[in-house]
Amino acid sequence: MPTLNPLQIYARRRSRKAQMSPIAAQSSKEVATEDYYELLGVDKKASESEIKNAYRKLALKYHPDRNAGDEHAQEMFKKVSIAYAVLSDPNKRRQYDVSGPSSSQLDFEGFDVSELGGVGRVFGALFSKLGVPIPTQIGPKVLAQARHLSEGSQCEVTAKKLLPGQPVSSSIAKQEASFYTVDIDESHQKHGVAIVVSSASMSKFKLVLFDKEGGVRMIQESQKKKSCTQADMYFVPFQKINIGEFNPMKHHMEDKDTPLVFHYLDLLETQTAQLLDSRTHLLCVYGDNWLNSVKYSISFLPLGNDTMPFMSSISEMEQLLVTRKNELNTFQREFEEARRRFEAAVERVKTEDKEVSELIKHREKAYEQVVEISHGRYLPKQIVSPKKERSGFFGLF
Repeated sequence: MPTLNPLQIYARRRSRKAQMSPIAAQSSKEVATEDYYELLGVDKKASESEIKNAYRKLALKYHPDRNAGDEHAQEMFKKVSIAYAVLSDPNKRRQYDVSGPSSSQLDFEGFDVSELGGVGRVFGALFSKLGVPIPTQIGPKVLAQARHLSEGSQCEVTAKKLLPGQPVSSSIAKQEASFYTVDIDESHQKHGVAIVVSSASMSKFKLVLFDKEGGVRMIQESQKKKSCTQADMYFVPFQKINIGEFNPMKHHMEDKDTPLVFHYLDLLETQTAQLLDSRTHLLCVYGDNWLNSVKYSISFLPLGNDTMPFMSSISEMEQLLVTRKNELNTFQREFEEARRRFEAAVERVKTEDKEVSELIKHREKAYEQVVEISHGRYLPKQIVSPKKERSGFFGLF
């Protein structure tokens, strides 16, 4: 079971100070006993894309923003989200298939940083800098703003329109959001579009796309590149993949005995061909730093004929990566079986070493006894002279 990092322990202790409602407590018990595959309505042999599609439908159905005040819908949303968080992660799914849900798997939601306070933020900043993965979530304030902007109702923030090929540089406070819109028309349907956000200051942020009602449709976490952090979304007329940022520290904490190569593609997800509808779309850059504001640049980039050779090459490489992931999954099982046999062989070597050494020692001792006994037969017997009997008083008579 993965070890909790100090920030998770801090947040957990903090949350225990608040009393859990009976409904939430009951929900936690129920989700720990329910079948995650049944919750999502998929077979135990379901592929990643089948699990993802099933989750999207259920998340849309039970999303709290669409079911205001409906406690049953909120609990169902939590349950299917926990199920998806486990079954979409190869390591957690293998663990679940073997031993069922664990308490660590139920901590899927991450932290609302705005609720942690100053000490929690300092802890978060320190451990993030050390490479410890700490999940965060978007605060309710930002989600409400997105809903109001999509509905056209009164809102304290506005959304700025992004023009094709014209980068916009800005900054946003921690746990706040800058909203933008992009206009998609039929000319963008042939080759697709990309939305790219980067931060030269290596800030941590989220790029979020919303649906018509203002609900979250897609989130991309910023990832570290050579000279910046970056998040991007590609909407193209062919299948592509997304690969989450690889964090060696996470795997060292959870599974240090398995070679890292088996984890490189853990966060690979296949994205079916999807294009944005011809309408205005709302998105935002969410400041995910622990202490400082986020400086960034965002671009809306329609793709053209000149990018197609590169996109074709990318598509081929991504298909190869999907194949290699499947091959690595098979190889990992073979590797673990070989390691199990090796460990058993090592234990046998120790046992054989001990037993054979003892046999040799006993053999040598037995030979020594044979020699000693054989010599004993030929040693002259010790002649004991009889003692002269004394008589009389004190031997005088």
